[in-house]
Amino acid sequence: MSLRLVKPHPKFRESYNNYINELADEERYPLTLDFDHTDFDKFLNKLEQYEKGQFLQEEHVANITYWLVDDHEIIGVANLRPQLNAQIQHCGGHIGFGIRPSKRRQNFGAKLLELTIEEAWGLGLTELHIHCYKSNLASAKVIQANNGCLDSEITLDQVIQRYVLNKTV
Repeated sequence: MSLRLVKPHPKFRESYNNYINELADEERYPLTLDFDHTDFDKFLNKLEQYEKGQFLQEEHVANITYWLVDDHEIIGVANLRPQLNAQIQHCGGHIGFGIRPSKRRQNFGAKLLELTIEEAWGLGLTELHIHCYKSNLASAKVIQANNGCLDSEITLDQVIQRYVLNKTV
């Protein structure tokens, strides 16, 4: 197994389509999994634009998409938002992530988050906010396994747990 974090690339088209099909009607995280990918090149271009902060939808911020891959199979997807607006600071945080259903409960979530956190530190961030639904015990465990400390809970349509991680020198 050769797990690595990569930026989206055309060579993963088939694996991405399989990933989306595997999710079926499940709620998708992170947000970019909901982008139209029927024209894969156009989809990749949109991800590049989002990374540059171009043509963002209202209330969105620039974000970098990463794929956790093993050879040519996408295992998980993460979005890193280096700068937050007030809304995403309140509910959303710096990193959103998800693992394809067939790869869950195999520690891939912890690895995906670990590698994405390393990318954040590499960009100069020193404090990260990572949020998840309180009912999503798996995500909470992954965040805690990566040294996330529960900072607060807020209630919107569900209870959201807001974790904070600080870079250690």
